[in-house]
Amino acid sequence: MAKIRDGIDTLKPIDSGCLAAIGRTLLGVWPGSTTLHPDDLGLDDSLDQQHLFIDAVQTLCDRGLLAYEALVIGIRGPELRDAALTARGRALLQTSERLAA
Repeated sequence: MAKIRDGIDTLKPIDSGCLAAIGRTLLGVWPGSTTLHPDDLGLDDSLDQQHLFIDAVQTLCDRGLLAYEALVIGIRGPELRDAALTARGRALLQTSERLAA
């Protein structure tokens, strides 16, 4: 259980609203993948929200919790193509939801 708590603690620097939106979406399609865009997650289209989205994606990927095919940054803002939770990411997000409840 200590390892799971350590994993959850590593997610604390990520914006919780952005993390929750990404987590809910990807848990809903797991074990499949989907395309993610900040607008589709209920985040506004400000540059700050786009940066939070990119930071969350990078952090989740760096920690081995998220895999994706491509991160495309264009006129519509950042878009994460074929994003999916890893098995580790799914377990960690499910555990964090249980701890929050």
